[in-house]
Amino acid sequence: MTTWAQACQGELLLRTVIDESPDVILLKDWDGRFLLGNMALAQLYGTTPEQLVGKDDGVFNPNREQVEFYLENVRSVMRSGETQLVQESSTNSATGETRYFHSIKKPLKGPDGKPRILVIAHDVTDLKRAHQVIEERERSYAYAMAAAGEGIWDWDLRRNTVTHNAKWCELLGFPPDELQHPIEVFGARLHEDDRATVLAQIDAALAGAGEYHHEHRMRRLDGSVIWVHDRGRVVERDEQGQPTRMAGCVTDISARKRDEQALVHMTEALSAMNERLEQMVTERTTELARANEELRLLARRDALTGLPNRRAGNERLLAEFTRMKRVREPYAVLMMDIDHFKRINDTHGHAAGDEVLRHAARVLTGAIRESDFVARFGGEEFLAVLPNTDLAGALTVGEKIRHAIESALTPLVGSLSISLGLGLAQPDDDDLEIAVRTADRCLYEAKRTGRNRLVVASARP
Repeated sequence: MTTWAQACQGELLLRTVIDESPDVILLKDWDGRFLLGNMALAQLYGTTPEQLVGKDDGVFNPNREQVEFYLENVRSVMRSGETQLVQESSTNSATGETRYFHSIKKPLKGPDGKPRILVIAHDVTDLKRAHQVIEERERSYAYAMAAAGEGIWDWDLRRNTVTHNAKWCELLGFPPDELQHPIEVFGARLHEDDRATVLAQIDAALAGAGEYHHEHRMRRLDGSVIWVHDRGRVVERDEQGQPTRMAGCVTDISARKRDEQALVHMTEALSAMNERLEQMVTERTTELARANEELRLLARRDALTGLPNRRAGNERLLAEFTRMKRVREPYAVLMMDIDHFKRINDTHGHAAGDEVLRHAARVLTGAIRESDFVARFGGEEFLAVLPNTDLAGALTVGEKIRHAIESALTPLVGSLSISLGLGLAQPDDDDLEIAVRTADRCLYEAKRTGRNRLVVASARP
């Protein structure tokens, strides 16, 4: 499989992973325009991932306050340079429903160096509603406790006994008629990992302001564990101000604790998934950059000889012309053509012709200087660019090339020869092509006057 095919396959896989994610995943620029959005975001906004690109939230979200918050927030995160967890909401364009999200926002730099931001938003609407339900349930507990005396306890410190109501007995699994116990029974029902802390909190309340509240675990008579919110207050004191009676109530909060634990696990799972997605995005970005660089090089490389191709040659000519105008140093151009190449193809076949071209490329690469540049310019024609080179230096390099080609025998064809035309670019030239045209004209003259020679123009066109 080619590098290009692998890159395409990898990009398709990443796109599938992003679109299959239930979380909203998007990439924005500084102005809040979407550079990428997955299917979850598109469904929220009643559009498609393709239609998102280039647009901002205001196109899809009727809530202007939310849209302005999004833009200011992403810019704030970009300016900070730090990944942030943001709680935010979004209004569905079709239904008008508001959804709530925990959004991880990671600032990035694009290939152009401009700021971008990756957002992975997890919908926590159901969890938020569950919290609201929990809060409402706790209010109901309070109303019921006030109305019916649920979970009431009354501790007589002088007698060291605690009197309960039926609800307290129900919570801890006691028979409903066992409404009085020594204080040690309460201590024995405290979870072994929480007991010391709870007793210390009660002692502190008795010694201080007289108020106590704590969330902890208790073991029922059957051994099962519940979470409770226990609250108490000193209601009577003796003449010396020492507490003699403390009353309070207890509420079963096991359901809320389970919800909180589920939220913790879900948040941890979300964080782990976000880390994996960030790693995938980073790895994919690196792979794409590598693939783009390979494609850039392939587009400028001749597949047969391995030399730079005509496109790369034209780019080097432009770069050398620009450098010459800046530093005021001449450069030379050699146009070269393998002699009788058509005869080689006709006599020995195209495979032999291809081998001759590869052979010539190897010889040319070895004959030029380290600072020089050589490319296959088309067919059997080659181009050499000789930086910071005057006429004498160019003649020396050209003759070295001609002798090297003539001396290096090929396995299938034997000896070769090459014709060369030389053009010199001067700092006062305003025409990029003048040196190439001169070299091309001289090459034609070398071919016309017998081949296997280097021709220099007596006058520039």
